[in-house]
Amino acid sequence: MRPLQLRRRPDLESRKHRYHGRSYWVVKEPVGLNYYRFHEEEFAILNMLDGHTSLQQIKDRFQAEFAPQRITLQDLQQFVGMLHRSGLVISQATGQGRQLRRRGDQKKKRELLSKLSNIFALRFRGVDPEKLLNFLNPFTWWLFTLPCLIVFLMFGLSALTLVLVNFQEFRTKLPTFEQFFAAHNWIWLGVTMATVKVLHEFGHGLSCKRYGGECHELGFMFLVFTPCLYCNVSDSWMLPNKWHRVFIGAGGMYVELILASIATYLWWFSQPGMFNFLCLSVMFICSVSTVVFNGNPLLRFDGYYILMDILEIPNLRQKATEILKRWFQTYCLGLELQENPFLPQKKQFWFALFTVASVIYRWVVVFSIMMFLMKVLEPYGLQALGRLIAFSGLAGMIVQPIWASIKFFRTPGRASKMKRKNVSTSLSVAIALVLGIILIPLPFHVDCAVEIQPQDPHQVFAMVPGKLVSWNKKPGDRIEAGEAIGQLDNLDLRLELERAQSEYGLAKQRLDILSEQKNWDRESLSQIATQEEVVNHKAAVVQKIMDRMALLSIVSKQPGTIMPPPFKPVPKQAAAEEQLPGWSGNPFDDINREAFFTESDLLCLVGDPSQMEAVLVVDQHDIDLVGEGDEAEIMVDSARLETFTGTIEKISEMEMKVSPENLALQSGGRLDTEMDASGRLRPISTSYLARVPLADVKTPLRIGYRGQAKIYVGWKSLGWRIYRFVTRTFRFEL
Repeated sequence: MRPLQLRRRPDLESRKHRYHGRSYWVVKEPVGLNYYRFHEEEFAILNMLDGHTSLQQIKDRFQAEFAPQRITLQDLQQFVGMLHRSGLVISQATGQGRQLRRRGDQKKKRELLSKLSNIFALRFRGVDPEKLLNFLNPFTWWLFTLPCLIVFLMFGLSALTLVLVNFQEFRTKLPTFEQFFAAHNWIWLGVTMATVKVLHEFGHGLSCKRYGGECHELGFMFLVFTPCLYCNVSDSWMLPNKWHRVFIGAGGMYVELILASIATYLWWFSQPGMFNFLCLSVMFICSVSTVVFNGNPLLRFDGYYILMDILEIPNLRQKATEILKRWFQTYCLGLELQENPFLPQKKQFWFALFTVASVIYRWVVVFSIMMFLMKVLEPYGLQALGRLIAFSGLAGMIVQPIWASIKFFRTPGRASKMKRKNVSTSLSVAIALVLGIILIPLPFHVDCAVEIQPQDPHQVFAMVPGKLVSWNKKPGDRIEAGEAIGQLDNLDLRLELERAQSEYGLAKQRLDILSEQKNWDRESLSQIATQEEVVNHKAAVVQKIMDRMALLSIVSKQPGTIMPPPFKPVPKQAAAEEQLPGWSGNPFDDINREAFFTESDLLCLVGDPSQMEAVLVVDQHDIDLVGEGDEAEIMVDSARLETFTGTIEKISEMEMKVSPENLALQSGGRLDTEMDASGRLRPISTSYLARVPLADVKTPLRIGYRGQAKIYVGWKSLGWRIYRFVTRTFRFEL
């Protein structure tokens, strides 16, 4: 039998490991940085390939060394073919260049399809960081020692304890979603995320160097459209100690633990401002990325590789997926498959369950990212961009499995091997399960912004413009109808009154002169009637101005208790345009002493402070679901740990024309607004007001408190929710 013209590559590196009590060889292919694990027998066959030995000779040597094991020439040929496809052997036959080129093109195509199927984590190869890591290793090795690990774990535990012990105060210090993810914070969030992720990847690389591994790939990555780096530490597979490999896999999260712990203390003890916001950003990014992505083994990030090392099962995801596929093909399609000796033979149910959980969790994460991006982009009119991203993410997850299924069923002879009974039974069960899940009704609620206001209050406005002189009363005081609350002054109005009185005096004086001259001057007699009209007109002007002057006295037409109006935030547009801002906050605040109030400014409310109501802003897309009598659960920002309920008493029939400033997104509220030509804030989406009387509420409430409400509108099926989500989300306006 002629020699097999294949020989082992001389540049391969190998290490002997033990998994589950058995010896294995890990082989490193240094050019493509690929790693393979072989049994003793498989590794021996690889070493027998020297370009001069035939398949029969390899078979004889194998059976002599590993007796009583037997191997067929067909099995041997399949294994050698796998080695050739993996690039572990070199062929001495002619025409290999074309074959290698085709194999490389196929690999690039698979990598491109893999990128397109996951647009939220795009990777691009970069540089070899080995020299940089060798330079940094003498300065950072101590971070990856056991004593240092214990110290930082205790430090992280202390930061967590600080948060838990002061959890209520912690919640009150947190900004709202709209405040945290406002457009002016995007650049800082992106910079923070990029910095954290760069340090995360250096944690992997430096820990790998600490335990003797190598790192030859530091690439560029877009993680949820944020530029950062990634570090390939696959060389840790060459390390025999699995706990070293586990720590290398956790090296990035270890660095994030240190960063988050430090940021927690700095955020807690710092004053609100940019530094405080950056510390909170580090806390948020480190915690969310660890819990949702890196620390979770259901995604192919750090947690997955850590679990793979602990279980000592390489390619855990591929093997678990293959087990589930074989179950499906055997029981659902009725195919008869040959046994695969490379798959785990025990506890296969848990491997299949792992695959199912991974798929479900990936869908949950992708939908969460989509909803997050939609919510962040919507206030700025970028719904089309959000929908495009959502469509791309869904297409990447749907197209690939559909195409793989089409290729599977189009395989020649595959359909004839399927058993009709298995296929029909499986389809019936699948349809029943899908319909059952889609038709299951679950409680449904509508989210909306809310503001606390007194019930039916009498609103006291500034009837004429004026500067505040004094307040005769303060919030909480009881007043009677017509009693003065405060006093305004208008210099222009006083000057206008003096001028009008002067003109009236001159006109009256001329009338008196004409009256004295009428006895001897007939011309004067004829002018008296005209002058009397002038005097009457001037007197009317004076009276009109005096009536307006009287309006400078702030009075209430109804008796009751004085209450401050809703908080008025500082107008950001005036600051942006470098204009002098008007008054803000509470008219009774000391900062507004001598403030100038314009006509129709709301100065105070008069009513019963014990009778409050929640005013809910319901979007037009939800108004058809909401009705009078529906229950609403309300939570105000000032007491986020407490909720109270009420019943909708009235829903306005007219749309909301003007938005309260403190509910606007620009002021930290939850309502998407825009400024019209007159300078007033209006909701971007047509909205309606719903009023919920609040009785027997123990939570302390003040006028102008804002928050969010959930209106429970009954039970809705999952299919109805999906249909509603699709129709509301995927609208492609030009």
